[in-house]
Amino acid sequence: MPKPDADSRILKLREEIRRLNRAYFIENRTDVSEDVRDSLKQELIQLEKEYPELITPDSPTQRVGAPLDGRLPKVTHLTPKESLTDAFSREDLQEWMDLMKRFLGREDLEPDYLCELKIDGLNVSVVYAKEDSEDTTGVTYKYLRAVTRGNGIEGEDVTHTVRTIEFIPLQIHVDDVPRKDAPLYIEVSGEVYMTKAALEKVNKELEDGDKFANPRNAAAGSVRQLDPRMAADRDLRMFFYMLDSGAMDFFGIQTQQGLLDFLDATGLPTHRGAKLVRTLEEIQTMYDETQAHRHDLPYDIDGVVIKVNDRRLQRDLGSTAKAPRWARAYKFPAEQKTAQILEIILQVGRTGAITPVAHLTPTQLAGTTVTRATLHNEDEIRRLDVRIGDTVILQKAGDIIPEVVEVLTSLRPENSKPFEYPTHCPSCNTKLVRPEGEVVSRCPNPNCSAVQHERIAHFVSRYACNIEGLGTETIEELIAEGFVTDPSDIFFLTQEDLLQLPLFKEKKANNILTSIERAKQVPIERFLFALGIRHIGRETADLLARRIAWPARKLSVKEKEELGTQTSLFGDMVTVREIEGIGMDDVLETLSKLTVEAIDSLHGVGTVSAEALVYWMAQEENRRMLHKLHEAGVICLQHEGSGNEQTFAGKVFVLTGTLPTISREQARAMIKDRGGKVSGSVSKKTDYLLFGEDAGSKLDDAKTLGVKMIEEKEFLEMVK
Repeated sequence: MPKPDADSRILKLREEIRRLNRAYFIENRTDVSEDVRDSLKQELIQLEKEYPELITPDSPTQRVGAPLDGRLPKVTHLTPKESLTDAFSREDLQEWMDLMKRFLGREDLEPDYLCELKIDGLNVSVVYAKEDSEDTTGVTYKYLRAVTRGNGIEGEDVTHTVRTIEFIPLQIHVDDVPRKDAPLYIEVSGEVYMTKAALEKVNKELEDGDKFANPRNAAAGSVRQLDPRMAADRDLRMFFYMLDSGAMDFFGIQTQQGLLDFLDATGLPTHRGAKLVRTLEEIQTMYDETQAHRHDLPYDIDGVVIKVNDRRLQRDLGSTAKAPRWARAYKFPAEQKTAQILEIILQVGRTGAITPVAHLTPTQLAGTTVTRATLHNEDEIRRLDVRIGDTVILQKAGDIIPEVVEVLTSLRPENSKPFEYPTHCPSCNTKLVRPEGEVVSRCPNPNCSAVQHERIAHFVSRYACNIEGLGTETIEELIAEGFVTDPSDIFFLTQEDLLQLPLFKEKKANNILTSIERAKQVPIERFLFALGIRHIGRETADLLARRIAWPARKLSVKEKEELGTQTSLFGDMVTVREIEGIGMDDVLETLSKLTVEAIDSLHGVGTVSAEALVYWMAQEENRRMLHKLHEAGVICLQHEGSGNEQTFAGKVFVLTGTLPTISREQARAMIKDRGGKVSGSVSKKTDYLLFGEDAGSKLDDAKTLGVKMIEEKEFLEMVK
């Protein structure tokens, strides 16, 4: 980015971050998610790193904590408070470890690390004052005051509300230390938080406009109340994890682990799930395990804090202007992120549907690098008022597809203009049509090269006919040379045809021809999906394959030997003993005889899909394609059924996350073979949520709705 543009962008980012910080930290209002605030801050950090001469002392990147709102008295901390530098990847951690080695000049440095949960709450420091006592073998301290982190130098006095938290002792005692020499004051820091259950209880008692968006906001708002009785009624809690360095030296605390042991022994609550590790691999393992089970915790966490365990090394490493060099906050992948729109293009789908897609500045979202996001349709662009150059909030729809959910208009370029939605197909220039009652515009030209390309690409894709080697560029070249106009033409390709394409050699051509020959025997559910009929996705294709009465024929011995085993649409392996063949002429005849009423009567299919299938079969070009597939020798395969009891009949499952030993596709097959249904989203009708590692928002939805949640082990017991 040129320096003048960077200067302008930096000013806008600072203003927006200050506004969002005030809303979040002072007004206890969540205008955007914490992921979004982090994303904007990271962008500002990168720009200031690229142009350090543009850094100013009042930049949000140069300050600790948040501004103070003035309602509560300001109190100076006994010791300055620091923030933590964030890490978002394993590579960030490796860079941090290398940085510590270089700083100390010790390439052999391999310290122990203490990994603690990063509680999502309000940072508070509690000061205890030494009491007079006759005890000469120990020292007693009493609760004196509590202060929010504030700007790191001074914070808000919240003594009156924090003292109502029953988990915080008003008096602590330390044995076996000389009382006379003990510090007059000790300052203990930690996180005030609220459990998810407590938040639910609080929100039930509030009007809709006053409800808290998350436990962190609820905790912060409660601590900042002027009336301590309100905080006392809200079941606040606190975990401690830090003690001022002078006190640690006096009490002989040499390690971070020793600090937690000391705090625990004095009655100050700590989270005892901290783990001592030595290597980056062990850190990553602890992080991954924590992330997988974070939603099972009674409170919110947003990452893992990693600290060098040895306090001598901590002292040697010291701190930057605002953060310790010996610690990192390893944040969980953002579920929302910000990016700038570089351009908006229109994609033409296999049914002619026009989908606007935003091309973005690269950003990490939920563990993957995102450069494109769907804008869905013309109405959505107008609703959001999306413009080229806008900064937008992204999230993954259904944990998979990146989509734009909001525009940050305060960061909009001054010269931006509304996006003009084209009236003609970007590929063939045919005038677009928008059927009544639909939100999607379509190209009506069946010979549009973009439509042809997408139909063929879908036909050869993994869950369809699975023809390897026919990638996007090869399909484009085949269409351009006139070798294919519809999917059936693929089965008539010759070596001579393929060798005419750029960069094609004999071996590559033969590999593709072998894959095409193999695809001439395709499971019926895959074939129905491969046709690309509107409203007939993988689930509906599988239902049609199982419930239509196909006139199957037994395969010959030679055909069985050639087939060996086949993989069904959902990943389960079926042997040739379970397979019967369906000729393409039989497929054509069977589908031609089906009426909307007959298809609609098949449980689970639905009227929309039935109408789409009948309409598709009525088109002459589609019937002609099926004739050509018959001439090419394509046959469909149908397995006779597993014979399993229909134990899941009437039950609806939702799957999320990565299962330990089986794929989600295999789990789908097991469910459907036993009469169950697999849905893509959690609702009140869901009976079971089968979840694995890295489960997404569906896990939260299931908890909210009270859906029974099961892991792979319990699921496999159910299917025995």
